[in-house]
Amino acid sequence: MDISKLNELITPSGTMAISNKAKMLKKEGKPVIGFGAGEPDFATPGYVIDDVKKASENPENHKYSGVAGLEVLRNEISRTTNLYSGFNASPDNIVVSNGGKHAIFNTLISILDKDDEVLIPSPYWTTYPEAVKIAGGIPKVIATNFSDNFKVTVDQLNENLTNKTKALVWVSPSNPTGTVYTKEEAEVIFEWAFKNNIWIISDELYEHLVYEGEKTPSPAIYDPELKNTIVVNGVAKAYAMTGWRVGWIIANDEVISIAKKIQSHATSNVSNLSQIAATSALQNGLEETNIMKEAFNKRRLSAFDVFNNIDNIKIARPNGAFYLFPDISYYCNNKIKNVSNSIEFCDWLLEEHYIAFIPGEVFGAEGYFRCSYALSENELSEGLKRFTEAIKDL
Repeated sequence: MDISKLNELITPSGTMAISNKAKMLKKEGKPVIGFGAGEPDFATPGYVIDDVKKASENPENHKYSGVAGLEVLRNEISRTTNLYSGFNASPDNIVVSNGGKHAIFNTLISILDKDDEVLIPSPYWTTYPEAVKIAGGIPKVIATNFSDNFKVTVDQLNENLTNKTKALVWVSPSNPTGTVYTKEEAEVIFEWAFKNNIWIISDELYEHLVYEGEKTPSPAIYDPELKNTIVVNGVAKAYAMTGWRVGWIIANDEVISIAKKIQSHATSNVSNLSQIAATSALQNGLEETNIMKEAFNKRRLSAFDVFNNIDNIKIARPNGAFYLFPDISYYCNNKIKNVSNSIEFCDWLLEEHYIAFIPGEVFGAEGYFRCSYALSENELSEGLKRFTEAIKDL
């Protein structure tokens, strides 16, 4: 029997492929240093663990709960969104999902019909085009320029606007580049989207990880009725809770209604203990987040200096998230090492030098790679030392 034609349209996660290959080499005893994973190397805060231990003893938490999420968590998301993001989000306009990816899938399935187009500036997070395809839409990738620090322009958006355009994916700070739009730059994009009556899907998972300048305002500040705005957020990045799988969307009544219908059939409620963990994280503020942020900033600056001082590598200074995105195209054409693109370059680095970076192709940008600096200072230093030595062979 035939299987779904989606099999021909979508590809596996490129970031997970490299991470899994690195893990396999580690199991074989190889001294692999992974720059691939998009997750903090810190442990989840201790107060979260303590609160979950207590909650696990309550039989009420062993049962099904509401599809949209525990009331205590939605109230806390509402409070902290107002406090940190600067806009009012009613608990009734929140759906808690199984991580940020699930929130994105809920969003896209809720708003897209067959062949609706979604504008995705590249470099993009690898899941966005695939999620659009799964939801029945068509991803329209817009290549941004290194010279513009990978920021999309209104002219580029206008060139790609059609009568089928339904949404714009908006991510600042960016995964994979670390780019942060200024308030003025963001306002121009928001005004364009509102004027053309398309959705802005605002991925704000890295909002607390901005190191220079001010963070980008949420489009929801300018769209208080959420007529054109859907916000995606979660606890994974800022609270070192990637494995707890708690994200959420904030949207208007119509979107929330269909998102709850979809989730009721897909997964029902998120694990109650994970929701309690997320509640604890939000209730206890950003002290632990700021400790991580300080460490990330130190690593950001040291890693940037290494790449910036290597001949034939170009790199834009990233202001947020925990990624660098250097242009390594000069080294992606070496017949002796059988390297002709950044995928083969990253394979060579992993297989010969046991350092794992994510090739730019999986983010829609050939000739680059993503370097996560969310790993220990010792591993970061040793891994970059290996990289510096490795490219002397090219």
